Amino acid sequence: MKKILFLMFFCTTIIFAQDRALLNIVKNVSIPNVETAIKDAKILKDDMSDKNFTNFIKSWKKVEVIYFAGEIDDDYLDTPRYMDVFNNLKEDLNSQMQRVIESDTEPKMALFKNSFKTVNALEYVLYNDKELTLREKELAKIIIDSLISHLEDIKGVYEKYLTSKPKDEKLENAIIINTLIASSYRLKEWRVGNPAGLSSKFKNDPKNNRAEYFLSQNSFAAIDAILDAQKEVLEEKKYYSFSNIAKNLNAQKELETALNKINEAKVNLSKLKKDDFSNAKDLFTSLRELHNAYYLSLIEKLGLSPNVLDADGD
Repeated sequence: MKKILFLMFFCTTIIFAQDRALLNIVKNVSIPNVETAIKDAKILKDDMSDKNFTNFIKSWKKVEVIYFAGEIDDDYLDTPRYMDVFNNLKEDLNSQMQRVIESDTEPKMALFKNSFKTVNALEYVLYNDKELTLREKELAKIIIDSLISHLEDIKGVYEKYLTSKPKDEKLENAIIINTLIASSYRLKEWRVGNPAGLSSKFKNDPKNNRAEYFLSQNSFAAIDAILDAQKEVLEEKKYYSFSNIAKNLNAQKELETALNKINEAKVNLSKLKKDDFSNAKDLFTSLRELHNAYYLSLIEKLGLSPNVLDADGD
């Protein structure tokens, strides 16, 4: 009798786990994306080529923009800021990194600030000049090691979550949609609006050098990767996913609108000259409509409350 009851309980647990969208996204999307980023970072450390840097940027963006670890474990809420300071740093990181490069201080000591060990600092070290010096390679390797360490921490949080006590279903659904809302806002305002002169902050003042990866000319690659990451969360899967939540709550139309806007944005992005935001109005419009699809339509259908974003998008 005890054996039968145990089996019934075990089966019920499996069914419950299968019906948790966040758990399935973490298992099938988040963990594989982190593993790819770790692999790409290690490849870049061994061979600091343009191709390898682009691959790492794309894989890192997928981790950064669909980031659940901070909601799962408060200790990792700020981890993305330790890895990437785009639009979150008031000081001039490039001039600081130039001083680090020119310094005689031992590399590990020279990289004493968190911001000096970010993806943005790495880009400057690799792309501030045409030729990589021995010191720049040494600095880059230390920065990459730091990034790998953070990525491994993130992976650990996700793996622990898979076997942890389930959170409230509505809370988990809120984590997913609020992550998408924050991601779409930053994509629209920071990554496209600011360099294109279409954001409220830089209205009618376009400057390509505001782009996220202006030095390495990887800003469009990053945007495309972000769109792919969002699409991966929204699309129908073989496992119970966000699309099942939308279906259960009669929000298929709203979900389809969001997916259409992602595809539209990717098409508009492909029409532009690489990393040139001077004609990005159609792209910005698509991203604004994507953000509205999340913030105004999907969230209402799901019966959730969005996190309020401040002027900087946090």
